[in-house]
Amino acid sequence: MKKNIYWMIAAILTSGTIMMSTSCGGNNEKKAQAEAEATVDTVAVEVKRDTFPADKWMEENKQKEGVVEKDGIQYRILKEGTGKIPNKRMRVRMNFDLRLTNGKVVESHQGKDVMELPISRLIPGLQNALRLMPEGSTWEVYVPWDLGYGEEGAKNVPPHSALIFKVHLIEIVK
Repeated sequence: MKKNIYWMIAAILTSGTIMMSTSCGGNNEKKAQAEAEATVDTVAVEVKRDTFPADKWMEENKQKEGVVEKDGIQYRILKEGTGKIPNKRMRVRMNFDLRLTNGKVVESHQGKDVMELPISRLIPGLQNALRLMPEGSTWEVYVPWDLGYGEEGAKNVPPHSALIFKVHLIEIVK
Protein backbone atom coordinates (compact mmCIF):
# COMPACT_ATOMS: atom_id res chain seq x y z
CA MET A 1 0.00 0.00 0.00
CA LYS A 2 2.81 2.41 0.85
CA LYS A 3 4.37 1.72 -2.55
CA ASN A 4 1.07 2.73 -4.17
CA ILE A 5 1.06 5.98 -2.21
CA TYR A 6 4.60 6.75 -3.36
CA TRP A 7 3.64 6.06 -6.98
CA MET A 8 0.55 8.29 -6.67
CA ILE A 9 2.72 11.12 -5.32
CA ALA A 10 5.18 10.52 -8.17
CA ALA A 11 2.39 10.69 -10.72
CA ILE A 12 1.02 13.93 -9.29
CA LEU A 13 4.43 15.58 -9.08
CA THR A 14 5.47 14.31 -12.50
CA SER A 15 2.28 15.41 -14.24
CA GLY A 16 2.43 18.85 -12.61
CA THR A 17 6.04 19.30 -13.66
CA ILE A 18 5.38 18.11 -17.19
CA MET A 19 2.41 20.46 -17.57
CA MET A 20 4.55 23.35 -16.39
CA SER A 21 7.33 22.44 -18.81
CA THR A 22 4.99 22.03 -21.80
CA SER A 23 3.41 25.37 -21.13
CA CYS A 24 6.90 26.87 -21.20
CA GLY A 25 7.89 25.29 -24.50
CA GLY A 26 8.06 21.57 -23.56
CA ASN A 27 11.74 21.10 -24.39
CA ASN A 28 12.61 20.01 -20.88
CA GLU A 29 9.97 17.31 -20.45
CA LYS A 30 12.39 14.43 -19.79
CA LYS A 31 14.51 16.54 -17.46
CA ALA A 32 11.43 17.66 -15.52
CA GLN A 33 10.20 14.08 -15.21
CA ALA A 34 13.59 12.90 -13.94
CA GLU A 35 13.70 15.74 -11.39
CA ALA A 36 10.18 14.91 -10.21
CA GLU A 37 11.06 11.23 -9.80
CA ALA A 38 14.23 12.13 -7.91
CA THR A 39 12.18 14.39 -5.64
CA VAL A 40 9.72 11.61 -4.92
CA ASP A 41 12.54 9.16 -4.10
CA THR A 42 14.13 11.68 -1.77
CA VAL A 43 10.83 12.43 -0.04
CA ALA A 44 10.12 8.70 0.37
CA VAL A 45 13.50 8.09 2.02
CA GLU A 46 13.10 11.07 4.32
CA VAL A 47 9.66 9.88 5.40
CA LYS A 48 10.93 6.36 6.10
CA ARG A 49 13.87 7.17 8.35
CA ASP A 50 13.46 8.26 11.94
CA THR A 51 9.68 7.92 11.86
CA PHE A 52 9.34 4.42 13.25
CA PRO A 53 9.68 3.35 16.88
CA ALA A 54 12.28 0.79 15.77
CA ASP A 55 14.59 3.58 14.59
CA LYS A 56 14.32 5.32 17.94
CA TRP A 57 14.92 2.03 19.75
CA MET A 58 18.07 1.35 17.71
CA GLU A 59 19.35 4.87 18.38
CA GLU A 60 18.89 4.42 22.15
CA ASN A 61 20.26 0.87 22.14
CA LYS A 62 23.62 1.85 20.66
CA GLN A 63 24.25 4.03 23.72
CA LYS A 64 24.17 0.99 26.04
CA GLU A 65 27.37 -0.37 27.52
CA GLY A 66 29.01 -3.10 25.47
CA VAL A 67 26.99 -2.47 22.30
CA VAL A 68 29.09 -2.19 19.14
CA GLU A 69 27.82 -0.76 15.86
CA LYS A 70 29.28 -2.10 12.61
CA ASP A 71 28.08 -2.94 9.08
CA GLY A 72 24.64 -1.45 9.76
CA ILE A 73 23.93 -3.66 12.77
CA GLN A 74 24.57 -3.50 16.49
CA TYR A 75 25.79 -6.36 18.64
CA ARG A 76 26.89 -7.26 22.13
CA ILE A 77 29.31 -10.13 22.70
CA LEU A 78 28.03 -12.59 25.28
CA LYS A 79 30.71 -15.22 24.65
CA GLU A 80 33.71 -14.71 22.36
CA GLY A 81 34.59 -17.70 20.21
CA THR A 82 38.08 -18.56 19.01
CA GLY A 83 37.36 -20.28 15.69
CA LYS A 84 37.35 -19.10 12.11
CA ILE A 85 35.07 -16.33 10.85
CA PRO A 86 32.70 -17.38 8.03
CA ASN A 87 32.04 -15.53 4.80
CA LYS A 88 28.77 -15.11 2.93
CA ARG A 89 29.33 -18.18 0.71
CA MET A 90 29.71 -20.60 3.62
CA ARG A 91 27.25 -22.83 5.45
CA VAL A 92 27.10 -22.69 9.24
CA ARG A 93 25.68 -24.69 12.10
CA MET A 94 23.96 -22.42 14.59
CA ASN A 95 21.15 -21.84 17.07
CA PHE A 96 19.27 -18.61 17.56
CA ASP A 97 16.36 -16.91 19.28
CA LEU A 98 14.53 -14.04 17.61
CA ARG A 99 12.47 -11.50 19.48
CA LEU A 100 11.03 -8.07 18.86
CA THR A 101 12.02 -4.95 20.77
CA ASN A 102 8.89 -5.33 22.92
CA GLY A 103 10.25 -8.70 24.15
CA LYS A 104 7.88 -10.92 22.16
CA VAL A 105 9.64 -14.14 21.10
CA VAL A 106 9.07 -14.74 17.40
CA GLU A 107 11.22 -17.83 16.86
CA SER A 108 13.42 -19.95 19.10
CA HIS A 109 15.92 -22.61 18.16
CA GLN A 110 18.00 -22.56 21.34
CA GLY A 111 18.04 -25.96 23.01
CA LYS A 112 16.59 -27.64 19.92
CA ASP A 113 18.20 -29.35 16.97
CA VAL A 114 21.11 -27.42 15.52
CA MET A 115 20.30 -25.57 12.31
CA GLU A 116 22.58 -25.91 9.30
CA LEU A 117 22.12 -23.32 6.56
CA PRO A 118 23.94 -21.12 4.06
CA ILE A 119 24.62 -17.61 5.32
CA SER A 120 23.46 -16.19 1.97
CA ARG A 121 19.88 -17.35 2.65
CA LEU A 122 19.52 -15.25 5.83
CA ILE A 123 18.26 -11.68 6.18
CA PRO A 124 21.00 -9.10 5.44
CA GLY A 125 21.45 -8.03 9.07
CA LEU A 126 22.07 -11.58 10.25
CA GLN A 127 24.46 -12.16 7.33
CA ASN A 128 26.44 -9.10 8.44
CA ALA A 129 26.62 -10.37 12.01
CA LEU A 130 27.74 -13.90 11.11
CA ARG A 131 30.54 -12.50 8.91
CA LEU A 132 31.94 -10.84 12.04
CA MET A 133 31.54 -13.76 14.48
CA PRO A 134 34.24 -16.33 15.20
CA GLU A 135 33.07 -19.94 15.56
CA GLY A 136 31.98 -20.69 19.11
CA SER A 137 30.68 -17.17 19.72
CA THR A 138 27.34 -16.23 21.23
CA TRP A 139 26.20 -12.69 20.46
CA GLU A 140 23.10 -10.62 20.92
CA VAL A 141 22.55 -8.99 17.53
CA TYR A 142 20.31 -5.96 16.96
CA VAL A 143 19.08 -5.63 13.37
CA PRO A 144 17.40 -2.44 12.08
CA TRP A 145 14.17 -2.95 10.15
CA ASP A 146 15.74 -2.18 6.76
CA LEU A 147 18.27 -5.04 7.18
CA GLY A 148 15.58 -7.34 8.59
CA TYR A 149 12.13 -7.93 7.16
CA GLY A 150 11.73 -4.33 5.93
CA GLU A 151 8.49 -2.65 4.92
CA GLU A 152 6.63 -5.91 4.37
CA GLY A 153 7.39 -7.68 7.65
CA ALA A 154 7.07 -11.46 7.89
CA LYS A 155 5.04 -14.04 9.77
CA ASN A 156 4.77 -12.70 13.36
CA VAL A 157 7.06 -9.75 12.50
CA PRO A 158 5.27 -6.45 11.81
CA PRO A 159 6.61 -4.11 9.10
CA HIS A 160 9.43 -1.75 10.14
CA SER A 161 10.46 -3.90 13.12
CA ALA A 162 13.92 -3.91 14.61
CA LEU A 163 14.96 -7.44 15.55
CA ILE A 164 16.94 -8.90 18.43
CA PHE A 165 18.75 -12.18 17.81
CA LYS A 166 20.66 -14.25 20.32
CA VAL A 167 22.95 -16.21 18.02
CA HIS A 168 25.27 -19.09 18.88
CA LEU A 169 27.58 -19.81 15.94
CA ILE A 170 28.59 -23.40 16.54
CA GLU A 171 30.76 -24.04 13.50
CA ILE A 172 31.40 -23.49 9.82
CA VAL A 173 30.33 -26.53 7.82
CA LYS A 174 33.20 -28.02 5.82
